[in-house]
Amino acid sequence: MFDLRTALVSFAAIVISLTVHEFAHAFVADRLGDPTPASYGRVTLNPLVIMRAHPMGALVMPILGALTGFLFGWASTPVNLSRVDRKWKLRTANLLITAAGPLSNLLLAFISSFLFVFLIRIGSSSPVWQALESLAGTLVLANIFLCFFNLLPVPPLDGFSVLQSILPSSCDKYFAFVAQHQLMMMLVIFYAGGRLLSPLVFLVKRGFEALAVMVIM
Repeated sequence: MFDLRTALVSFAAIVISLTVHEFAHAFVADRLGDPTPASYGRVTLNPLVIMRAHPMGALVMPILGALTGFLFGWASTPVNLSRVDRKWKLRTANLLITAAGPLSNLLLAFISSFLFVFLIRIGSSSPVWQALESLAGTLVLANIFLCFFNLLPVPPLDGFSVLQSILPSSCDKYFAFVAQHQLMMMLVIFYAGGRLLSPLVFLVKRGFEALAVMVIM
């Protein structure tokens, strides 16, 4: 049975998560000296900016996901590594900028777990309060999943770029092979990724919430 509140909470969770993820990429690139994200107005936590830039990935897909229960969306941040401050090696800059996205999702999940436990501890039958509880809980799950999903080493996911930044050039044949077969690999990931990542996602979720309970008690 369709529940409007659940759909709205799901939509809000994925949009917030995408916005934070892309802001992290843009913010780190900006701090490393690349003016590209700022020139596109992307160093912001305003979700309307990525919705305008990626209407399909950051608006239409989150709406469909909220209606179907499959939270999903995408966006990208314009970055030009050649414009990064010369004191940074390109590999290092790429690693920092790329890893910032998934790590921001993990941080948001951590913060949301404390908010979730706090809201439950206080407790209220208010519809708004219940919606906030649901949003916090959904943010925990969504952001842990987004973190680990994005770290999978398949383009265009962040994990592929992270590997390129830390592995030697002798691995270029591997990168070329993966890039050549990325469509097939992404189809496999979409089919089996959720089941493969679920145990890790719920393990981290339980760990975050257990820590939150210990702190808030």
